[in-house]
Amino acid sequence: TAGTTGECRRLEAFEAKLTGEHADQYNLWYRVHAKDIGWMPWVKNGETAGTTGECRRIEAIEIKILAADDNPPGIN
Repeated sequence: TAGTTGECRRLEAFEAKLTGEHADQYNLWYRVHAKDIGWMPWVKNGETAGTTGECRRIEAIEIKILAADDNPPGIN
């Protein structure tokens, strides 16, 4: 669960990371679409996606799990 339930509060930012035995073999990449900004840059492995203190709600989230030696999303 991300955010609150039953409180009608908006999600402005979040952080996520993989855990477990094979977590070091993969990167968890994610980015958000924020109100009045659009798609923000990709971040990974516990970095903050979104804004803090700007009251810009998250409108969408994109998540990719890639092998640790793969290029970041959008780079071929």
